[in-house]
Amino acid sequence: MQSAPAIAPLSPSEATVAPYPLLSAAEALFCSCLENITAQRCHIQCKPRLYEVLHHETVAGFVKICQRHIDFMVYRKGDWLPMVAIEFEDDSPGKKERKARDRHLVHDLFSTLGIPILQVHADEITQIDTLVHKLSHAWQERNANLEILPPPEGECPPTPPTTSLLAGIGGPPRQSPNAAAYAAIS
Repeated sequence: MQSAPAIAPLSPSEATVAPYPLLSAAEALFCSCLENITAQRCHIQCKPRLYEVLHHETVAGFVKICQRHIDFMVYRKGDWLPMVAIEFEDDSPGKKERKARDRHLVHDLFSTLGIPILQVHADEITQIDTLVHKLSHAWQERNANLEILPPPEGECPPTPPTTSLLAGIGGPPRQSPNAAAYAAIS
């Protein structure tokens, strides 16, 4: 049996690569918020690459999506069907450098597939009722799209869609009891 060649460890001058957290502090807080709101009624994936969610047959199509990701993807619990994509806006490094054409590509791809894409700003983390409303509306929109769009060739139609991501929690956003106090302060 032949052993793999030994790889010399990096010298201190070569060790310029350092690990960093997958999520910024604001993104981690939002992820926790999503997990609490959904109460394990769905799966949440952080920063999936588009090629993990979408399948493209051509090399040119693959090249367009292989280096791009969405901030959060919400999947249906039973079959991991993508239901809602979320772009999280905060002031973390790298967000401002994201090019407009990349955004347009992502939006075009998801709208073609009938997957709603939500824009959520870091300031909205504390507005739970608004988040619940946005998520519920997007989930219901996706269910409606699933009824209209045929399944991809070779796949069975998805099994019965759940009508609400947040059963019993949906409805229009309610004003927080502290909203008047916050409005008076600002």
